[in-house]
Amino acid sequence: HPGGPVIAAGSTGSMPATARLLHAIAGLPHGAVVLPGLDMELDDAAWDLIEGTRDKQGKQLAPPSPNHPQFALHGLLTRMGLRRRDVRRLGVSARPGREVLASEAMRPSSATAVWHDRLADPRVEHLIEAGTDKLTLIEAPNSEIEALAIAVALREATELGRTAALVTPDRALARRVVAALGRWNLPVDDSGGDSLMDTQAGIFARLAAETALHGCEPPTLLALLKHPLLRLGRVAHGWRAAIETLELALLRGTRPSPGCEGLLKDYATFRAELGKLKRGELSALHASEPRARLGDDALEAAQVLIGELRAALLPLESVGADPLDLCVFGQRHREVLTALSTDADGIAVAFEGQQGSALLRAFDDLAEVEPSAGVPVPPHDYPDVFETAFGDITVRRPELAEAALRIYGPLEARLTTHDRVILGGLVEGVWPPAPRIDPWLSRPMRHELGLDLPERRIGLSAHDFAQALGADEVILTHANKVGGAPAVVSRFLHRLEAVAGKTRWSTLKQRGQMYLDYAQALDRPAEVKPIAQPAPKPPREARPLKLSVTAIEDWLRDPYTIYAKYILGLSPLDPVDMPLSAADRGSAIHEALGEFTERFADALPDDPAQVLRDIGARHFAPLMDHPEARALWWPRFLRVAGWFANWEQDRRPHLRHVIAERSGSLSIPLDGGRNFVLSARADRIEHRADGNYAILDYKTGNPPTGKQVRMGLSPQLTLEAAILRAGGFDGIDAGASVAELTYVKLSGNSPPGDERVLELKIERKDEPQEPDDAAAEALAKLTGLIRRFDDAAQPYHALVLSMWAQRYGRYDDLARIKEWSAAGGAGDGA
Repeated sequence: HPGGPVIAAGSTGSMPATARLLHAIAGLPHGAVVLPGLDMELDDAAWDLIEGTRDKQGKQLAPPSPNHPQFALHGLLTRMGLRRRDVRRLGVSARPGREVLASEAMRPSSATAVWHDRLADPRVEHLIEAGTDKLTLIEAPNSEIEALAIAVALREATELGRTAALVTPDRALARRVVAALGRWNLPVDDSGGDSLMDTQAGIFARLAAETALHGCEPPTLLALLKHPLLRLGRVAHGWRAAIETLELALLRGTRPSPGCEGLLKDYATFRAELGKLKRGELSALHASEPRARLGDDALEAAQVLIGELRAALLPLESVGADPLDLCVFGQRHREVLTALSTDADGIAVAFEGQQGSALLRAFDDLAEVEPSAGVPVPPHDYPDVFETAFGDITVRRPELAEAALRIYGPLEARLTTHDRVILGGLVEGVWPPAPRIDPWLSRPMRHELGLDLPERRIGLSAHDFAQALGADEVILTHANKVGGAPAVVSRFLHRLEAVAGKTRWSTLKQRGQMYLDYAQALDRPAEVKPIAQPAPKPPREARPLKLSVTAIEDWLRDPYTIYAKYILGLSPLDPVDMPLSAADRGSAIHEALGEFTERFADALPDDPAQVLRDIGARHFAPLMDHPEARALWWPRFLRVAGWFANWEQDRRPHLRHVIAERSGSLSIPLDGGRNFVLSARADRIEHRADGNYAILDYKTGNPPTGKQVRMGLSPQLTLEAAILRAGGFDGIDAGASVAELTYVKLSGNSPPGDERVLELKIERKDEPQEPDDAAAEALAKLTGLIRRFDDAAQPYHALVLSMWAQRYGRYDDLARIKEWSAAGGAGDGA
């Protein structure tokens, strides 16, 4: 009531309006102002330096210290016309000497010259000794260990029946600590809250905008489809099977065409190619691809999903390329979120709960922006603008009143009391925060205008730190690395170390080492046993009895690949949004050359180069949405086409017939009436004028050398020759002779192509082995390999050849190669 007391407590008066209010309250008959953390220990000479000093003429001798924790309180007392001695002390210090320790550590820089004499004073030394009692320092190697150590210290407090709180401005550290406490199911009340953009609702909103306005990029689209708030008219997870089908069919591998229209177009193409494959026609799909096994029902569900997604994203997808007002974007964005998150009951779950309500209020605020305000935003930039505009909105978590543990920001911690207080994240840029750089006003300009200098935030942060030091038990923590980069220790800790001295500081570290040891021991195994190399021994009936010649090289070098691929039936999935690779270029070139050779096996057309270019254009068409294919690969193919046409014209007069893309097989008898079938699909077989045959293979990369083929490390061509000699290719009689094995390298560079006839010898001085003899030798080695692995006791080791020890295969993660090879457990042969 009007005659009652008026008390203002907890404010430093850092803002001029607040300072005027406090001054007015202090002047009331029953008014009182309670100042938080006023330093009563600092000597008057140092106190006067906080606001700077001037001579009698008013010329500034020493600048003010806005980064000092007492700067705001000094200014407030000056405004009130009071001295520190006019302020009455309330209560007693929790720890004798802690005030002196904090005061000396925060002494103005221009007054630190007195440290040498003052810290040698026995009375001050005794107080500082008392101030470091129950003070602990945790110096963690990284943020993860820092969070674990803090969690251990908090749990210890609960076990001792004491109250405890973490005080930190680092929200990432706070989230890590909450997660670490979850190990022991310890509830913690986190008052800091989260940025709206870090909540489920905010992330969902950002993903929706990025998906619609950035062309449905696969990583973003998948994140949106798998987000827990996605409904599209169904219950939670009601689209799971359809999403998995869409991911496998279109979103893994190379990027599909942009937008929902692109997804529909590529989906239709995929269905057409899958139909060709199932009918046994030539198809861009291979039967071994995981997506080739998708059923019609699953694909129909995926098509329905694309249609629903297209309708939901339409308000944003249809905006075009011209900038729109921010409020218009906000309205369309809201419509998209409503469509994406509306469930079977008609409830838009994205706008439910605390997070959803905050998001809805943000859109309401955006809708109130007048279109005449003129805030045009390019469509591609809207997701970033949206995140920036609403990133400062804080969503508070539900309060856990029963929780014994608390997490505060420095501001919330000012008026709280706990038995144990942990000050976390004490690194530069976090505590204290980095000064904000004003792009418009320099420091002198701000000073002349009477505005706060950037260092003012450091002073406020220092005041919070000094106040928190007043708790009964304080644990200080920092990490040497944050985000993988070296971190600079907070200046507050450096000052404390300077005042406490090396001996006391070492004692503080020793106290903290216990928490570090506990934290690092949490996930440390009692004993580290090196893993043995996997040696699977499947039963004989499970072992493959048919392989292609291209799989034999894997069998020789890495038998585990055969085990994983053909026995376990595992097929690695392509990465999401995989960039075009050399394999895509090689496939397009192979398909073009194969079609050309099949069509003109008997005679070349009048203009073979142009015909080959036309054929190549059809096979490169699916790749032309990618700039690297248009700019690099297609021009290279044009050069390859010219070179290949000339090469064909020079070679054809010496040939009777050309066979392209011909499949063949060879049976190798085993015991029990069983046979092992070796299959092959030859790129090109030539029947030469002399009656012998030549086998050619097109390579867009580096082909194997004659030495590698002679040693049996790359037996593709020699095994194809063995199949040919056995009559395994239709139209070629058994006993035919192979006179030439050739790799045709097609790079498109200079020169565009290169014919490499293999000289099958190991040393230069050796006589080259004849292809027929090499074929017989390769078949004999393969027969021995087959019979060795026909024994159920023969394991499928990984990396049996040392020359492959550094390669990374598609099944290396399953074989856990990095674990056992590091311990020296490499294979010793098959």
